[in-house]
Amino acid sequence: MWRALLLSLGWFFVSAMFAPCNAGAGETGAAQVVRAVSSTGAATNPPAASAVSAPASGGGAHQSGAKPRAANASAEPPARKKKRHKLPLMMFVVTATRMEQALSEIGTTTSVVSSSQITSQKINTVGNALRQVPGVQIIQSGGAGTETDATIRGSTAAQTLVMVDGVAVNSGATGGFDLSNLTTDDLSRIEVVRGAGGALYGSSAIGGVINLITGEGEGPLKMSYESEGGNRATQRQILEFDGADGRLAYTGALSYFSTTGFRPRNDSSDNLEGSTRLDYHLTEDTQITGFARYIRSNVSLVDFSNYLTPVDPNAHQRREFMLYNGVVKHRFSDRLDGRMNVFFVRDDLRINDTPFPANPAFQRDMIPEEDRGGNGELHYEWAEGVRSLIGFDFKDRWVRSTSIFDEPGADSTTAFHARRQEYAGYVEQEGRFFKGLLYVTGGFRVDGNSQFGTEVSPSWSVAIPINKWGVTLRGSYAEGFRAPSFNELYFPDFGNPALNPEISSEYDGGFTKTFGERLSFTATYFSRRVHDLIVAAPCTTYPGCVMAANAGRADVQGVELVPSALLLPGLTLSGNFTVIDGTHKSVSPEIRPIRVPRHSAFGLLQYERHAILRPHDGVTASLSYLFVGDRDDINPVTSAIQNHAGYHLFDLTLIYDTGVAWQRIRDEQLFARIQNLLDRNYAEALGFPSPPVNFVAGVKVDF
Repeated sequence: MWRALLLSLGWFFVSAMFAPCNAGAGETGAAQVVRAVSSTGAATNPPAASAVSAPASGGGAHQSGAKPRAANASAEPPARKKKRHKLPLMMFVVTATRMEQALSEIGTTTSVVSSSQITSQKINTVGNALRQVPGVQIIQSGGAGTETDATIRGSTAAQTLVMVDGVAVNSGATGGFDLSNLTTDDLSRIEVVRGAGGALYGSSAIGGVINLITGEGEGPLKMSYESEGGNRATQRQILEFDGADGRLAYTGALSYFSTTGFRPRNDSSDNLEGSTRLDYHLTEDTQITGFARYIRSNVSLVDFSNYLTPVDPNAHQRREFMLYNGVVKHRFSDRLDGRMNVFFVRDDLRINDTPFPANPAFQRDMIPEEDRGGNGELHYEWAEGVRSLIGFDFKDRWVRSTSIFDEPGADSTTAFHARRQEYAGYVEQEGRFFKGLLYVTGGFRVDGNSQFGTEVSPSWSVAIPINKWGVTLRGSYAEGFRAPSFNELYFPDFGNPALNPEISSEYDGGFTKTFGERLSFTATYFSRRVHDLIVAAPCTTYPGCVMAANAGRADVQGVELVPSALLLPGLTLSGNFTVIDGTHKSVSPEIRPIRVPRHSAFGLLQYERHAILRPHDGVTASLSYLFVGDRDDINPVTSAIQNHAGYHLFDLTLIYDTGVAWQRIRDEQLFARIQNLLDRNYAEALGFPSPPVNFVAGVKVDF
């Protein structure tokens, strides 16, 4: 680890020393970016238009429809006087390096789910959008509103960092984040970095980073209202707006969803979500941005007692989530700019289950938690194509967990309160060499934690575009760690205060090949090892007891294949296929990773046609396919690990855009969506049946 740190420091000073020599003579950095991307075909409208599989090099991000908006996460740098020219179909990201950068210059594997991909399929939840990303698995424990976890390349939910506009939202209690209530309203894009992100983001980024980004408002005031309804009393209402007036830009959304569910009893859920972003350009060099998001949800937990009975008629969960984030960005000179932000996150979970004949126990869980902190960064451009980043993070977090369990003759209350401070500094250096033939990024992060001390996480990545062949090679190496969650440390009769953090190392490599504008193919190999894996290990306190322990090691290797093709004008076919081979060593053969399929795949066939009945109307038809193969899972009745059969799903979406403007109405859309088209009987988590066929229809009006 320290050898890698010294190499990172050496790279930082060497690239800075030779910075003036790195820019191509007579060619600006912007011109180099334009040339590199254009010659590989990455900036062209790719064959698999709406399937956004954006390897972090060569092939760029594959999308169709509207021109992609510039990356606008809170992690982006301030606007500069010398902005890079962005080609109309060029994809820039901010999550992979914390600085806005073209995908063709990044050696780490990054995917982008664009707003056009989301709207063309009427995807309403973040979880459903992420199902289309290579290497990402979404596991939902039942119907709408139930717990939804995201994992990347065979990691756990606690090893996958989730961010909302640059703010990490993973739970301090469990380590993961429940995506069930996050909608796609007002999102301009979702960026997914596959592979360890510890060098920039610290704990929980062993598997990768998911960043939900809200775009900046622009132009005159625009509003839209969308209403849909379907079977099982499903209904959703969405109001969105965005625009700009002078120095102020604004965007926001308000939505409400409800359904009675598909089970005969106690399967209803509802979700109210509001979000907004305000940008004020104080001067040409200073911008102030504010983000706010609020979610209130209720869901009936019909499977809460599935270890005793198939139907729990009384269990219910209420959740309230809020996030506030303020960002100030300032340009000090043509070469130096910086940003600073402060944030507050609160997540309050309440669960109640009252007695019924099959389960005479009463249970109540109350788990409020809060995170607050800040971040500061400076970016310095030594020369065109050579940049440095230095930053500092601080976070204070606490959780108060109380569980009351009451049954005849056996009352108990388990409770713990925990708090810790986390602080970190990080450095990154980027360099473009040989007139854009080689892109190198290196850096490291030092994390301090008030409970377990210090961890150092270095990383390297390389991208090599071979323009005359339409090929880009890339490779990366990164280390990461995961601090134990509060539950793993302190939960009564399970927690272990002596736990060490999980430590990971990962490398990946691959290539992207484009064949003109009609076909592209990306292949990536990855390998990750996690030491000191935290598992539930047997203990001797009482018969059958388990305790959190650093008693495991996980090795994961795999391949991701991402093809895309333009079959006919307007007809695109895209998808991805992932193979994961994992091995695990622990104190017991019964302790091993679960819900990690060896094979998984996604496919999207999409057709777009305009001017069908009227000069400005259009039709979009999307047929998606999802395959998740066999995987190990826990039987909730026997608590034994067993094989869980795979499943195939088809979803169909049809959209008719009338193209009719009338008075204050700019446009209207009619749409229909069918999920689980073939009405498959399946479960993403064993013992938690997933919904059968569900259809909705609706209308969207733009003002």
